[in-house]
Amino acid sequence: MKKIIVSDTTALIILAKTNHLNLLKNFVDKVYIPNAVFDEITFKDDIVKYNILKCDFIEKKEVEDLKQIKKIKEETNLDKGEVEAICLALETKLDLIIDEKRGRKFALSYGIEILGLLGILEINLLLGKISYIELLYILEEFKNVNYRLSPKLEKQFLNSFRP
Repeated sequence: MKKIIVSDTTALIILAKTNHLNLLKNFVDKVYIPNAVFDEITFKDDIVKYNILKCDFIEKKEVEDLKQIKKIKEETNLDKGEVEAICLALETKLDLIIDEKRGRKFALSYGIEILGLLGILEINLLLGKISYIELLYILEEFKNVNYRLSPKLEKQFLNSFRP
C-alpha cells in the first residue's frame, strides 16, 4: 500500500545527489515538503534542485500553524527546515523522513512515526525493489556524498539482514 509522507531536507538531498529519488517512489505516492525545505533544496542551482523539481511526486505544502513553528523552534533550536517538517507532519498526521538525531528524537517525542535513509533502503529491499548487493552499493553512494553514518549503526543495520 502506497502512502503520503513528509520529508526534511537531508534525505532528499542525498537521494537527489545519487539519482535515487526513485527509492521513494517505490513505496510512496506523494512526498510533502514545507516551504523551508523547498528553499533549502532549491537554494543552489545544482543537480539536487534539478532532480527534485522534475519529480512529480514531491509537492510543496505550507505549514498552517505558525505559532507551532515558533514554539518548536524555541524548544529545540533545530534548523528551520527540520522545524517546519516536524510541524507539517504533526498537522497532516503523516510519517516523517528525517535523519538528524536531534530532530528524530524530538519528532518521536511528539508521536510522529519517523523514517530515515536506512529505513528507505530497508523498505526497498523488503519490497524486492533492490537486492542486498544493490543496497550495499547505494549505501556507499550515499556515504560518498557525505551521508554521515556511524560504523556501529552501519554494522548493526547490515547485520539485521543476515540470517
